[in-house]
Amino acid sequence: MKAQINKVADYSIWSLCFAKDDNAPQDFFGGSGIMSNKGGKKIALHFTLIRGGLPGEDHLYLVDCGFKAPIWLERYPMYDWEGAKKVLGKVGVKPDDIEAIFVTHMHFDHINQMDEFPKAQIYVQREELNGWSMAVNLPLRFKPGDNPWVYSSFEPKDMISLAKAEVDGRVTLLEGDVEVVPGITANLAARSHTFGSCWWKISTQKGPFVISGDTVYWYANIENMWPPGYCQGDSFNLLFLYDKVREAVGGDLLRIIPGHDYEIFTKHANWIVGRNPVAEINLAKGQKSLKPRRK
Repeated sequence: MKAQINKVADYSIWSLCFAKDDNAPQDFFGGSGIMSNKGGKKIALHFTLIRGGLPGEDHLYLVDCGFKAPIWLERYPMYDWEGAKKVLGKVGVKPDDIEAIFVTHMHFDHINQMDEFPKAQIYVQREELNGWSMAVNLPLRFKPGDNPWVYSSFEPKDMISLAKAEVDGRVTLLEGDVEVVPGITANLAARSHTFGSCWWKISTQKGPFVISGDTVYWYANIENMWPPGYCQGDSFNLLFLYDKVREAVGGDLLRIIPGHDYEIFTKHANWIVGRNPVAEINLAKGQKSLKPRRK
């Protein structure tokens, strides 16, 4: 009798920067108090490419997908913006190749570019969608001016894009913690950064990695156990979450991919193509490095 072979998923992971901000307030991201009066710091806006699957499989997924609406470049001092087609092209991938987008939360810089991926299935927590469905019309009721707090990081038109994708059968609403494909698990972080933020655990032969979205803005949040100054949920829930994430990676914080830390592109193998860097976080067995060779 032949021994049964356990099929274990394995994934390569790249973080792809698509814009930057050189002077983001440190207390906004690192925490009011501990980072107050320390000026600004460089941050990255990025999404994450995942490639692999069970042995013999070659799937392409994204965690989040960035933004494209010009209004955000006018509102915030971000620069060097690059669109999804150009950014993915740096690693030999096209938007049509992406099979699924795993959403961490519905802020503009994480989902506003979903229309660029017409073939992708979109996975989002039901609690996140329901929360924004309730909040989206609050500014109309309160009439607080042109730039209400509710829309400080949220693009209402993204609700329309998501609804169209849902009509096309391309939206899967998640109910808490669930393995969505072999080796990739959604983890609900309710009422933390947003209504139903989600962090994603990625299995590899080297151990699990966590793509945190903005539940962990910077490595400093989880190193100092200090939540950021900007939060549309509950800061104590973020602290409880940091414990879970630490446990998920066995205390190896380099296995965490934070939402906006430019150190992602210094702590891992990295290179620059065009305006922004690529970080090679993990290579699955048999996957060759995509880092260009020096001539």
